[in-house]
Amino acid sequence: MAVLGVSFLVNFALLVIPIGVTLGILFGIDAQRSAAGDAPIYTPQPSSPVSGGNPDGGGGTDNKLTTQMYCQKSYGITPDTKGQEFTLNPNQWGWDASEGGGLCMNVTTYDNSTYPTKTTAPAWSITWEYPQGPESQPVHAFPNVLVDGGVFPATVESLAQIGLDVEWTYGVGNKSASTTDETALTTDTVNANVAVDMFLDKDSTSAGNSSKALYEVMVWFADFGAAAQPIGLADGAVTTEVLNGTTFSLYYGTNSLKQNVLTWLASETTDKFNGDLLPLITKLFTLNNANFPSKTDYLGYFAFGSEAYYSSDFVTFSVPKLSIDVTTS
Repeated sequence: MAVLGVSFLVNFALLVIPIGVTLGILFGIDAQRSAAGDAPIYTPQPSSPVSGGNPDGGGGTDNKLTTQMYCQKSYGITPDTKGQEFTLNPNQWGWDASEGGGLCMNVTTYDNSTYPTKTTAPAWSITWEYPQGPESQPVHAFPNVLVDGGVFPATVESLAQIGLDVEWTYGVGNKSASTTDETALTTDTVNANVAVDMFLDKDSTSAGNSSKALYEVMVWFADFGAAAQPIGLADGAVTTEVLNGTTFSLYYGTNSLKQNVLTWLASETTDKFNGDLLPLITKLFTLNNANFPSKTDYLGYFAFGSEAYYSSDFVTFSVPKLSIDVTTS
């Protein structure tokens, strides 16, 4: 289960005070690391100019990028945009500060609220470190980008495509890695996944509530560590599907909320993907399983992010490129 409740969304411009309070806690961690001779968790990044532009929605020649840091536990921020609306959330739903560790999210926005395309999300990254949690609740957070702004709910049969164009990396340390070094992640006992999370229900309101929806459908592009296992893995794959050259295996089970969880797991780490995810949903209708969703059900929630389980050191998940293009027929 990636998220236990509907996030409380606040306007992007109203975050100065809560961010300052939360950063005080993280700076306390930095002070301890400095005394031990270690690097800080984050170094805030200054604004930088952007040259060029895109007549279909990209920044102009006088546009700038601004990077802000957010370390709150559970509410999202919605940057202004002239295209598809997105909400970004550190979403530390399974973490208590008394455990130690923590997570911060860097979000890079265009000052004029335009992006390379109408469906481009802000670039973002997270740096986190958590201790190992109990087997009953191993996930500490699901930092993510949520498709917002009235796109959902929509019946699955009304959807023409769910286009996803993404590039990401995972690396040890507090800076974005140029490539994903899986050996280094294993050495630092990083347990995490990279995934799309969707919720569906026959009721349009319940479909948008991650606690009440009857179905959770996930697409895992990577899994690191023994703890990061899809529900139902031990029962074996239900079926497989090849999408854009990547083989995805489907696993099924139920979570503690009695939701039906269906997970498509990539056969290998897929850090670049550009294609339509809709076939992974419509394939479910062909399996004639009463516990699977139907084409008349509503898709109410769509997010891309990483479930953070635990790590022995700081680790950074970076998403420099992300576009989510949902269209109806």
